[in-house]
Amino acid sequence: MAAQLRGRSAGVARQEDGIRPVHYLVLLSAVAIAYWAAARLSLNLALVHGQVTPIWPPTGIALVTFLTLGRRMWPAIAVAAFAVNLPLGPSPLGAAFIAGGNTLAPLVSRELLRRVDFRPQLDRMRDAIAIVVLGALVGMTVSATVGSAVLTLSGAVPMNSFAPTWAVWWAGDAMGVLLVAPLLLSFVPRPGLRPLGWRRSAELTALLAGIGVVTYFLFENQFRIEYLVLPLIAVAAWRFRLAGAAPAALIASVIAVWAAVNGVGPFASETLMEKMVTLQAFNVSLSLASFLLASFADARQQSEEISRLYRSASLAITAKTDAIDVAAHELGPPVEVLISYLAVLSDGKLGPPPPKWRAILNVMADKAWQVNRTMNELVEAARIEAKAQPANRAYMDLREAVRQAVERAAPRAEMSGAKIATALGPEPVPVDADARQVGRILDNLINNSLTYAARPPRLKLEAVMAGNRAVVHVTDNGVGMSQSDRDRVFQPFHRTKDPAFSSVPGAGLGLYTSRKFAEVNRGRLVLERTELGVGSCFALDLPRATSKPIATRVAG
Repeated sequence: MAAQLRGRSAGVARQEDGIRPVHYLVLLSAVAIAYWAAARLSLNLALVHGQVTPIWPPTGIALVTFLTLGRRMWPAIAVAAFAVNLPLGPSPLGAAFIAGGNTLAPLVSRELLRRVDFRPQLDRMRDAIAIVVLGALVGMTVSATVGSAVLTLSGAVPMNSFAPTWAVWWAGDAMGVLLVAPLLLSFVPRPGLRPLGWRRSAELTALLAGIGVVTYFLFENQFRIEYLVLPLIAVAAWRFRLAGAAPAALIASVIAVWAAVNGVGPFASETLMEKMVTLQAFNVSLSLASFLLASFADARQQSEEISRLYRSASLAITAKTDAIDVAAHELGPPVEVLISYLAVLSDGKLGPPPPKWRAILNVMADKAWQVNRTMNELVEAARIEAKAQPANRAYMDLREAVRQAVERAAPRAEMSGAKIATALGPEPVPVDADARQVGRILDNLINNSLTYAARPPRLKLEAVMAGNRAVVHVTDNGVGMSQSDRDRVFQPFHRTKDPAFSSVPGAGLGLYTSRKFAEVNRGRLVLERTELGVGSCFALDLPRATSKPIATRVAG
């Protein structure tokens, strides 16, 4: 069996776009030299010298290369693989085919990992499983199949040895991915990860040294107790995540390979195939235990951090809501008194005001109402954020909600010359929702359509059933929205920058609170379409009612 038990495993990677040719050549050379040097070193660990290597580190190097530098590095892998295989392969042509398989394997693995959204940081359980299953076990079948076929067809190994040749090749390549790639990936920068510091670095160094010593003594005796090193590797994975799990697994694996090569400890009386099975079972156990535990610890830490941030945000929102409630409580009565007195002065109940005062009183009254409305909107938005305003859901017919909203808007529509049409079918449009909140949503949508108009407004409200959802469409012929307004229309305090509407009162909370009302009623409010100068269409989507209307009982 030829000693080329290599292959690359690929990862999901970002590619360096726009890299300069000189830098590209330097990277190619560095990767090729690292691959070739690791291959030559690995050949010294052959169970049968120059033929069977139980672990092939170049696959790990290739994996990290594709993860961090992208597919453009394939020439470095191909050239280095050919240089390694040329003196060992059956012929230059056979070496070229084997190098091609060794280059294709990581590219296949890379695409497989991309499909599952693999992250090189290995900070999720799914990433650890993906690199084991897709990156190593599945991806390396390509290089093993190509290499074994070349050796068999060229006569370098007997035809009946294809299966064992393939198994050993595949196992060596897979072990290179499992043991070397995570070690190199542990050096990939991770956002928010702080350096270890000298105390923790010293602790990790001592722990890794202890793992090496313990593993050595476990493999120096005939007892099958080599797995007793797993608790120490688990400690490294739990305490230091990938930075501890990767080197710990590699150290233990290298010592195990040394024991297998020299036939000591549990490998003393085993055949070649028995050594391979024992060794690879040990290596797989190490990698699975260490990386899965490290990923679990990472996920647990992230979950705790998210919970902490959520608690902090909840406390901040509650504090903000309380502050706004206090402010509204203190400011509300004076503003209402001010509005009442301004109304008395404007109505002439205390005598007709001087003509010059009338315009001033109207402006003051308008601004006082604006302050009051903004204050109420702020309180409502804060209570929604704090989930202090739950929906009082009950059976209702959306057609009736639309009719009532149109009636409320009728005086303003008449003053502006607007026409509001409805399309309501004969069948009920039943939903379980808070009637007051649904009414507020429709009021906001209608008022916006009447406000942001460049010509006599034309509105159409339609209530229909769409499967198990009830939908109200509000369409207008208004000014429409730009792309920037479209992206931010539901954000709090967002208002259009159009100077024609700069004097429109409001805090920019209407659509924000409307969407929140829709969400607490298990629905959605979306902007379906908009076009500058043509108009917009909003859709309120609510789930179909599961309850029945309360029937009126008639005594007979």
